[in-house]
Amino acid sequence: MDQDILSVRCALQDIITELSTIGDGDRLVEVLSSARRYLGEGDHPASAQEIAEFNRAHYTPFLRFLVAQMGPQWFDLLTSDRLDLWDSFFLEGPADQAFLVLMDSLVKTGPCIRLDRCVHVLEKFLQRGALAEVIWEVCQQQLEATPTPVLHEAILMRICSLPDHLANCLQKHNKAVFYPKNYYPHMGTAILRVLQMVSVSLRDGKGCSISFVSQLLGKVCMQGRQRELLSVLVPRLTTLVQSDCIWQRICWRLIESVPDRWIEPVVTGLVQMADGPATLSRLLGDLVVKNKKTQFLLTKKMLFLQYGHKKEALQSILGYMAMEIGRRPLLIKVLKELLEVWSSGSAVKHSPYPQLLYLSRSIFICLSLLNKEEIEGCKQELLFALTSGTRHYLDCSLPPARCLGMVVAECLSRYMEPGGPSLTFQYHEDEEIKDLKSVLTPPSISALDSAESVTASPGSSQSRIQPESNSNERERDPKADVGSDSELDSDDDLTPYDMSADTELKKSKIPAYIRDCMEVLISGDVEKLEVTMSSLSSLIRSNPSATREVSTELVKILLHLDDRAGGENFTQLRYAAMVSVTVIDPVPVTQSLTGEFYTLNYSLRQRMDILDVLAAAAQELSESVNPKKEEVPETVTHNFHSASSTHGNIKGDAPIDWRKIVEERIANKTRRFAKGHTSATPAATSNRFHAVAGHFFFPLIQNYDRPVVTFDLLGEDRLILGRLVHTLGVLMHLALNAMIASQMGKALLEFVWVLRFHTDPFVRQGLLFCASTILLSVPWELLMADMSEEVLEMKCWLADVIETDADEDCRRLAMSGLLLMEKLQNNLQLAPNQ
Repeated sequence: MDQDILSVRCALQDIITELSTIGDGDRLVEVLSSARRYLGEGDHPASAQEIAEFNRAHYTPFLRFLVAQMGPQWFDLLTSDRLDLWDSFFLEGPADQAFLVLMDSLVKTGPCIRLDRCVHVLEKFLQRGALAEVIWEVCQQQLEATPTPVLHEAILMRICSLPDHLANCLQKHNKAVFYPKNYYPHMGTAILRVLQMVSVSLRDGKGCSISFVSQLLGKVCMQGRQRELLSVLVPRLTTLVQSDCIWQRICWRLIESVPDRWIEPVVTGLVQMADGPATLSRLLGDLVVKNKKTQFLLTKKMLFLQYGHKKEALQSILGYMAMEIGRRPLLIKVLKELLEVWSSGSAVKHSPYPQLLYLSRSIFICLSLLNKEEIEGCKQELLFALTSGTRHYLDCSLPPARCLGMVVAECLSRYMEPGGPSLTFQYHEDEEIKDLKSVLTPPSISALDSAESVTASPGSSQSRIQPESNSNERERDPKADVGSDSELDSDDDLTPYDMSADTELKKSKIPAYIRDCMEVLISGDVEKLEVTMSSLSSLIRSNPSATREVSTELVKILLHLDDRAGGENFTQLRYAAMVSVTVIDPVPVTQSLTGEFYTLNYSLRQRMDILDVLAAAAQELSESVNPKKEEVPETVTHNFHSASSTHGNIKGDAPIDWRKIVEERIANKTRRFAKGHTSATPAATSNRFHAVAGHFFFPLIQNYDRPVVTFDLLGEDRLILGRLVHTLGVLMHLALNAMIASQMGKALLEFVWVLRFHTDPFVRQGLLFCASTILLSVPWELLMADMSEEVLEMKCWLADVIETDADEDCRRLAMSGLLLMEKLQNNLQLAPNQ
C-alpha cells in the first residue's frame, strides 16, 4: 500500500513538472492522456489502490493546477478538438471535488480565457447530471466514521447559491442554464435521482443517509426558491409514495431531517403545492405530532398569525389533521382556540377584516371535518362564541364585520342544534360570503360536485347551441323555407311596438297638494301611499311656498313613516322627499331634525336617516344654481336698437361714446393671425349653504356627550357616533369659504381632540377625515392665528397615528392629513417671497 502511494505521488510530480514547462501541443496531449490513467481511463489504467489514492489526496490539487495553467498558451496548444481532453479531468473524476474546484475558480478569476473555460465545463457538468453525483457522494461520505462537516457545508453553500455566484461573475453574459428558473428545477431532478439511488440501496439492504438532501431542501426553500424546487419534487413524490412503502419512508425521513431553522419554508411550500389534504398527509406523515416546531407552524402560526393563505391551503392543513386518528385531537384543539380568538372583543376591535374572515373560514372548515360526537365535545366553546362573540361583531361599526358575525352565528347555531331552530339574519350575500359558506362542504364532496357539473355542462351547452345552428342553416338556405305555409303566415317580420314608456295604470290619483299628501301618509292606505310616495319629491319642489307652511310636520311624518306595504324603492323615495323638504325650507327643518336626533324614542336607523338627509341637503344647497336668463324676442331687440338709433340724437337721452366707436374701427381694421379661445365668464351665484351652515352644524355637535336612556354616543352606540363624525366632516368641507367656517373649524377641532383615542376604528377614521376637512376649509393663516397650539398638537397626533394605529385605513388617512398640513405650511412660507 505504501508503495502504491509513493508511486502515485512520484508520477504526478513528474507530470506536473513537465506540464509546467511544456511548449509542444502534441507532447501536451500525450502527457495529459497519460495522466488520465488515474481516472480509470486509457489503454493502461491504474490499479484500484492507485485510483483511490489519487482521488483521496491528489485529485483536487491536480485540478487546481490545470485551472492555473489554462491560459492563452495552453488554449493555442490545445486546439478546439483537443480541449475536451482538459475538460475530461473535471467530468470523469469525483464530482464533489471537481464541483468545488470549478466554483472556487469562478469566484477568484476575472474575465479571461480561464473563466470562459471553467464556465463551459460547469455548464457541461450540470447538463450531464453530475449534480446528482455530487449530492450522492456527500451522502455516502456521511456514513463514514470520520465525516468532514466543513467540506459538506462548503458544498451545500455552493450548490444553493450557484445562480448568485454565476450572476456576479458573468453579469450580462450569464447563460440560461444558470438562471434560477432553470437551475432549481434541475436541482429538483437531481434530488429525485439521489432519492432513487437511496431507494435502490435500501432494497439491497444497505444503509444510507439523506440528511444532506434534507439540508439542501431546507436551505433552498429558506432562500425563497421553494416554488421552483417543489414544483418538480411534489408531483413526482406524490406518485411514488402512493403504492410504495419504502418511498413513503424516504419521503417522511426527508422532511423530518430538515433542520428546525429551515423547516418552516419547507412545510409552507408543501402546503401551498399539495393538491389536497390526502397529498399533504402522504408527504408529511405524522410530522405534526413528532416535530414541535411543525406543530406550532400548522396549528398556530399559519392559522392565527398569517392570514394571507388561500382557501385551498387552509383546507389542506386542517384536512391533514383530520385524516388520521392520532392527529384529530389537534384539530379539536385548533377549533377551540379559533372560537376563543374569534369571540374575543379585543380581536374584533384591533384585527383587520381580512384576518377576521380568515379565522371564520378556518372555523367553517373545522366544523365540516368533525363528526357529531366531536362537535358535542366543543359545545361549550360554540355556545360562548354564539352568545358573547356574536355580540362583539354586531356592535362593530364596520358593515363587513357585522355581516361576517351574522354568517358565523347562523352556522354555529345550526351545528349546535342540527335538527332544531337556528338563528337567521338578513344581510346581503355577496361573492365573498358565498365563498365562505362553500367551505362548509368537505373538499372531496366539492370536487365531486364540480366534476358532475363539468360532466353535465356539455349537454346543456349543446342544447343551447343547437337552435342557433339551426337558425344559421335557415339563413344560409332561404329556398328551403319557401314551401312552408305556416312560416309564410308568420308575423316575426313585424316591428314590435315600443312600450318602454308605458306606465301601469293606478286606481288612485296622484295628489295635487302637499296637505293631501300628508293625509295619505297618515291614513295608511297602501295603494294611495305608493302613488303618493312616487310623486312626493317632485311635488315638494314644484310648490315651495306650500311646502314651507307644513315643512316641519311633513318631515316628521316622513321620518316616522315605515314600509308597511313593502313597496318598490320605498326607502329611496322617502329619502328623496326628506331631502327635498330640507332644501326648500332649510332652517326650520334643520332645527327640527337636529333637535330630534338627540331625543328619546328614536331607533338607530332613524337617527342615521337624519344624518344622511342633513348631509345630502347640505350638498345640494352648496351646489351652484344657474339662474334662467330671460329670453328677449329678436324682433323686440331689433326694434329697441332701431328706435334708439333713430331718436337718440334728437332727444339726447342716449349719447354716443366716441371711444367705443374708435375701438370698434380699430378692431375691424386689425389683421389677426390667431385668436385665443374665448369663453363666456360664468355668472356668479351665491352659495345657499353658507347662510344656513350654522343651523346644520352646531346643534349636531353640542349634545354628543349627554347620554339619554336609549341613546349613548360615547357608549354602545359607536356606529351612530362614527356616522355623526363623518357627517360633521362633510358639513365642514361644504362650508369652504364661508364666514362661519373659522368658528366651525374651531368647534370641530375641539370635538376631534376629545375623541382622538376612541377604540373603534370607524370613529377614528371619521375623526381623521374631520381633521383633513378642517385644514381644507379654514384658511391656514386663521388656523395659525387662532388655534396654533391645537394645530401643532394635531400634527403630533397624526404622526403618532401613522406609527402606532392598528387600522390600515387610519394610518392612510393620517398620512394624507400630515402631508396636507406640510403642503399648506410650505405654501404659506413661499407666499411672501412671491
